[in-house]
Amino acid sequence: MKMLLFPIFYPRLTALALALGLYLYFGGAAKAVDLRQNATIEGSVITLGDIFYNLPGNGDKVLGPAPRPGADMVLNARTLLRVAMALDLPWRPVSSSDHIVLRRAATLISEDEIKERLLQSIEKEGYQGQFELSFPAKSAEIILPADQEPTFDLNDLEVNTKNDHFSVTITAPNSINPIQTLRLVGSIHPVVRVPVLKDTIRSGSIIRNNDIDMVSMRADTLNHNVILKAEDLIGMTPRRMVYNGKPVTDTDVEAPQIIGRGQSVTVFFRQGPLELTAQGKALESGAKGDLIRVVNTNSSRTLNAIITGEQEVRVQTF
Repeated sequence: MKMLLFPIFYPRLTALALALGLYLYFGGAAKAVDLRQNATIEGSVITLGDIFYNLPGNGDKVLGPAPRPGADMVLNARTLLRVAMALDLPWRPVSSSDHIVLRRAATLISEDEIKERLLQSIEKEGYQGQFELSFPAKSAEIILPADQEPTFDLNDLEVNTKNDHFSVTITAPNSINPIQTLRLVGSIHPVVRVPVLKDTIRSGSIIRNNDIDMVSMRADTLNHNVILKAEDLIGMTPRRMVYNGKPVTDTDVEAPQIIGRGQSVTVFFRQGPLELTAQGKALESGAKGDLIRVVNTNSSRTLNAIITGEQEVRVQTF
């Protein structure tokens, strides 16, 4: 097919008033030709039929090269008028907003597809634990002509476990037919499972097991004092409001005060098979595991006791 290279894609700054004046000159006559709103182009060239329909003929006339696969080209009213006038078509723009969007059909391979393959390949290279990958923005999308399969090969993969970097060469659709070759360098980010709260919890509330979700987060985004085990959160209370979905640090929570000063407590003493109990009164407030002073109400003796639960303490001597 002989290509007619119209200069329609390099328009001069012609006054749009000329287009509108010609439309008035033609008196708004009934048009046998209509403008498409958009078109998807399969091949490498733009034809007249891609732009107009109801053509009397010659719809396969080549006007110029198509945009690259996956890209768009917009033809405005001025450019469309030049095409119509050059080919003596009975069409004129109705307004300055007349246009057509031409899109070149393409096979797309997304960044997510590439990441998935790379994750599997890096795991096979012996990288331990969970991890995520990152690349420079927009560097990993592959666009192939529409007649190609969305396939690709990974070549020359190198994984540096010391600085958590990798490099790889990607050929698409394959190494035998490398229509597109991409050299990709990125980072590996170890991921850890972190307990977070399902709902925001205020100071004074006790964190229970059903208040906690486990989520995956990049290790390099976490502070050194983030709590990594759910059991280290259970039974604690926020020092201040702790928000849902956020990592919790050891300074965000504390053990709740489960015994108050002056409160009656049960004092336990255990030695081998012998277990004794007595009633006492707390002389100090404290949380579970705290050492406080209590007085045995029967003997009036003051003892050091460890808080073991609500209204319960344990002593070494009786």
